[in-house]
Amino acid sequence: MQKQITPFYHAPTNSWSYLLADPASKVCALIDPVLDFEPGAGTVQHDFITLMLNAAAEAGLQVAWVLETHIHADHVSAADFVRQQTGAQIGIGRGVEQVSALFTPIFNLGEQHPNVRVAFDRLFEPGETLFLGELAVTVRATPGHTPACVAYQVEDAVFVGDTLFMPDYGTARADFPGGDAQQLFESITQLLALPDATVLYLCHDYPTADRTAPCHAVTVSDQRANLQLLDRDAAAFVAFRRARDAQLSAPRLLYPAIQINLAAGRLPNPEGNGQRYLKLPVRETA
Repeated sequence: MQKQITPFYHAPTNSWSYLLADPASKVCALIDPVLDFEPGAGTVQHDFITLMLNAAAEAGLQVAWVLETHIHADHVSAADFVRQQTGAQIGIGRGVEQVSALFTPIFNLGEQHPNVRVAFDRLFEPGETLFLGELAVTVRATPGHTPACVAYQVEDAVFVGDTLFMPDYGTARADFPGGDAQQLFESITQLLALPDATVLYLCHDYPTADRTAPCHAVTVSDQRANLQLLDRDAAAFVAFRRARDAQLSAPRLLYPAIQINLAAGRLPNPEGNGQRYLKLPVRETA
């Protein structure tokens, strides 16, 4: 069955978003769409997501779904904007409930903490299938980076979120609340057990000195040569990942992104002065 996949690269956050379409029925989904957010100025723009929506409109496609692979910590989701513009439903893995519970005490938002069962239209169970026209999209649980991580498989294409990056860059970190390096290894093992020619579509790419252009996809065969997986069994990978994660800084957009993305991309409600606000936890260090 024919499918159409169009990648879009958001350079400010090194993110890949996708338009997945069934050309026969003219139905599509946007996967991991990004909202332009400038934290220093506190401004939101819609340039990137408008490019995606325009591409769908020009192809005569109906946007039926926004599919999130997880609660992103490094970019702000445009899911709610897409829903407002198109009426699309927003789906994510059921593990989002655990992510929400983990971040409740961190942000101390009280009644303002997003209710994920309300914010998202569907919380997918592992193995669940949804349809884009005639295209069957199967949800694969891939926890480890976060408890909410899922991959979406359409025939020989799998959208893997942050679980894997390009083979010359590595794998997801596992030190966020609810992250688990052992689970991450098991999720990666599951993906690499797919047929060699299966194409894995990435959520991010960080070009290297030897590879200056960003790449959005790689085969399972090529991904088995991932530099962070070579010659490492589960125990060695877990030890490596924990040591590596201890050296990493928090993502630049961590706190704004988590607050907004737990609400499926909906910005906080305006307060009495008409201004929207986000909270930033502050702690003193020695």
